[in-house]
Amino acid sequence: MKPQPANNTRTAGDNAVRILLIASAISAIGTVILGLAAEIGTGFWFPEQKSTVAADVDLVFNVITWISIFFLILVTWLTILFAVKYRRRGHSEKATSDVTHNTPLELTWTIIPLILVIGIFYVGMMGYLDLRRAPAGAYEVNVNAQRWSWSFSHRNGCNETNVLKIPVGRPVRLVMTSKDVLHSLFIPAFRVKMDIIPNRNTDLWFECKEQGRYELTCAEYCGKGHSQMQALVEAYDDSQRGADGLTDFERALNQCAEIFKDAPDSKLAELAMEKLYPRCASCHSLDGKDGTGPTWRDLWHHIDEGSVVFTDGTKLADLKGPGKMFETPEDYIRQSILNPQQKVVMNFRPGAMPTFKGQLDERRVLALIELIKHLDEFDNTGKPIKPPEGAPPE
Repeated sequence: MKPQPANNTRTAGDNAVRILLIASAISAIGTVILGLAAEIGTGFWFPEQKSTVAADVDLVFNVITWISIFFLILVTWLTILFAVKYRRRGHSEKATSDVTHNTPLELTWTIIPLILVIGIFYVGMMGYLDLRRAPAGAYEVNVNAQRWSWSFSHRNGCNETNVLKIPVGRPVRLVMTSKDVLHSLFIPAFRVKMDIIPNRNTDLWFECKEQGRYELTCAEYCGKGHSQMQALVEAYDDSQRGADGLTDFERALNQCAEIFKDAPDSKLAELAMEKLYPRCASCHSLDGKDGTGPTWRDLWHHIDEGSVVFTDGTKLADLKGPGKMFETPEDYIRQSILNPQQKVVMNFRPGAMPTFKGQLDERRVLALIELIKHLDEFDNTGKPIKPPEGAPPE
């Protein structure tokens, strides 16, 4: 076989340039079309858009995704095409082309990606700045994250574990901090996420569009209970006032703030199991197995008889009684909640339990004491044990 003339090689190179230029033009047009189409719907990989910023976040994500998919197909197709069309067919052919460069081609594959990247950067930066600046007058909620639960505090005294109450149609700003390690608050339906850092305050804001319940989770690996660090967002109407002059949101907040105050003493243990124990569950089990802290199963028995031993070798029996460090068994539980470093139980790490002083009012502390005293009325999952049929009522 005779070697092909040099001009044939140049012709082949020119053909390749033309193909690539045409493909690049198609790519640019297709990217715009795909970007516009991406705005329609949320796709199969997202939950419904339930906040005012969700559509913008989805648009940026979808455009970047479809650009990547389009160029993946384009480059793969061109690679296969060129490998087949311009392969070396024999040893007599030149191994490489004598075409060294092509200015229009090089400008094309530089300018088109540059425009796309600049556009993506601009849209992403503007969206980021909008998400970082909460509107004036936003409703604020204080968030405390700890392994492995969430605590949400409102100005009216409502303090709930793993339940965040918010108004619909009103900007909400979360002011967040962590008591132990790095966490990240993520609400998928709202498309908002922000890291929560120990000894610092971070914030995020959103505006919910519809009433309902939405998932809130930790998006930063924070230890063995990370997958269970979940909460529920409850969105209430805040526009229509009822006969009592309150909106659904205001009514829910008031009920939350007064729930322990209005509950009879006989219901405090059950209420504490439902509202307070989820915050304690990451360290204190109900099944008799010790975790980060002592199990609560049979804990009251050990406290009442004074058999608890502390890291300094002392026993609770020697410190409990009139005029001593702990006046009563209940006083020991109270001090363990409000000042947990005063006496640390043997075989447990000092500093593992944070203080709850200022976070739990007197009624909530009493509810936790009642729960520990009457834990035998609940099974290992926290559900009340029903009395046998025919048993007299309490």
